[in-house]
Amino acid sequence: MMRVLALLLLGCLLLGCGTLRAQTCTAAPSNLDFGNVNPISGAAVAHSGTINVSCNWGLISLAPNALVCLNLSTTTTRAMANGANTIQYGLFQDAGNTQIWGSTVSGNTPISVTIAKPLLGTTAGATVNYYGQITAGQTTIPTTGNASTVYSQSFNAQTVLAYGYYLLVAPTCASLSSAGSFPFTVSATVTNNCNISATNLSFGTAGVIGAGINAASSLSVTCTNSDAWRISLNGGGSGNVAARVMQRTGGGGAVNYQLYTDSARTLAWGDGTGGTTRATGTGSGLAQAVSIYGRVPPQTTPQPGSYGDTVMATIEF
Repeated sequence: MMRVLALLLLGCLLLGCGTLRAQTCTAAPSNLDFGNVNPISGAAVAHSGTINVSCNWGLISLAPNALVCLNLSTTTTRAMANGANTIQYGLFQDAGNTQIWGSTVSGNTPISVTIAKPLLGTTAGATVNYYGQITAGQTTIPTTGNASTVYSQSFNAQTVLAYGYYLLVAPTCASLSSAGSFPFTVSATVTNNCNISATNLSFGTAGVIGAGINAASSLSVTCTNSDAWRISLNGGGSGNVAARVMQRTGGGGAVNYQLYTDSARTLAWGDGTGGTTRATGTGSGLAQAVSIYGRVPPQTTPQPGSYGDTVMATIEF
């Protein structure tokens, strides 16, 4: 009997016994960075990350398969934050963003992967993807300090790694105990952006210009929430913001006019030169109407015809 025992011990030393080496699995996720996000577009933003899973065995093992379960124990609606401000998003198991990445504790399905022991060697692994999507329609997400602003959410204790080794019948994720965590961070950079559009301003029809003629139109301005903006108007065809002129179609005449930021028509709207001012404001993430006030002063009436000018509005933010 002593000789048989010695032979068995020698066999373990030469070949390695599965019970002499602990069988463990690990998970190493990448962080998920959505990159630059333009909130005023209102569009959903999708990105993905990876998780590297690795398991090891002894040289000889009676349980050559491993089920690895990656639990994310948080609410189904997740939020990146910057101070009190948040961005809603979701984490999913599929590229179609239909299967929530959850956990057995919260009643949702964790990400799971099965890994088989290689014929030669003691370690095997797999890379699994996870997917994130920022919820569409969050147009009022703000920036701070008129600068790109990072929002983030870190996962540590909310992540639960569980795994089990088996021969033929796989365990369930719900039956496995916690074997640690796999921390990672989700982030996005909210950028300042603005969209601007204009409606034409018409002074109508006049036989003579013996008195001033007033008219108004507006710009539609949509800028990132909390983003300061400033709008300049150029001099049009005259090239002079302090002395604008409408030219007769076909030539042969001109009408002087001016544009203003105020309804009293005392603050000429230009580019800040020649005594002119510029319109300023702060974005809300929603469209804002900015009025343009025009006036044709009394002047010698030119020959009949259609008069016009093209003015360019430029927004700085």
